[in-house]
Amino acid sequence: MLIDLNFGNLLIKKFTMQGAKIQDDITIPNLVEKFAFALKPLFNGKDDLHLELPWNSFFKSIKDPGAIGIDEDTMTFTAAELKKVVFDPVVKKVLELIRDQLDQAKNCSAIFMVGGFGSSTYLLDCVKRAYGHKVRLISAPNRPEIAVVFGAVYAGLNPRKVTARATRRCYGIHVMESFRVGIDPPKLMMRRVEGLMCRDRFSKFVTKGQLVKMDECISHSYVFVCQGVEEDGFKISVYTIDGDPPQYVTDLHESAYISIPTPFTTADLPGKEVSCKLKFYFGLSEVKVEATVLGKSYITRLQFNIDSHVNLPRQILSREY
Repeated sequence: MLIDLNFGNLLIKKFTMQGAKIQDDITIPNLVEKFAFALKPLFNGKDDLHLELPWNSFFKSIKDPGAIGIDEDTMTFTAAELKKVVFDPVVKKVLELIRDQLDQAKNCSAIFMVGGFGSSTYLLDCVKRAYGHKVRLISAPNRPEIAVVFGAVYAGLNPRKVTARATRRCYGIHVMESFRVGIDPPKLMMRRVEGLMCRDRFSKFVTKGQLVKMDECISHSYVFVCQGVEEDGFKISVYTIDGDPPQYVTDLHESAYISIPTPFTTADLPGKEVSCKLKFYFGLSEVKVEATVLGKSYITRLQFNIDSHVNLPRQILSREY
């Protein structure tokens, strides 16, 4: 789409330079469509492209057709201008994305060009020049424009074909840990039975980009400490961060939470500890968070939406059993 948008803007610039008035006209969209299906896949970075023009009164308003490459019913675009204005700005971004993927993958044996732009000979050549020394096989399969659709169908028929994936976000919870003088902000300091504590510290379960297997469980153990005062219960807040793990959750919005009734009784002395096992399950379409305290489990779920990002529910979706 970015390639087509750049080409459309190039057309508008050329036509307006020669006095053509572009208003609610379908000429530009039609020409862009012709370019996208007939010329874009053929561009190799060396040869000029020739676009056939339909008969249209719009072209009569152009003062000097020859100045913008129009000869009768054909408009010529030089390879140099197509590279500079239309293709290279997008190719540069694609190469940067591939570089980031290769940095994460460390060891990549093949790159397949798929999708509409994946059929571009010019893009394929650029990728080979940039990364051919790192990746043994770089190619475009047959019908690359529909390869993504085929992949979606295969995944729908056999969803367990995907055995692992890289997480798109960082996951964790807020905890209370020993206060570090000179490191933790004084405003987060709390005096408790166990000593000076820092509230709102972030406890990481998974970092962004980490490879997790389907239905993999990642667990950590925590403790609740009796403070000697009546407590209504505890709340475990779950956070998803689109970036590196933070030190604190002070300025973050919780994605979901688990409410746990107090595990202490009025007979319990200050300092008594009750363990809590917290587990993150990474499934096909959701992340399930389970807290187990005194043999009872409390669960919340983070659902994925169609963009593969997390849909962040505001209320608890838990049950006790």
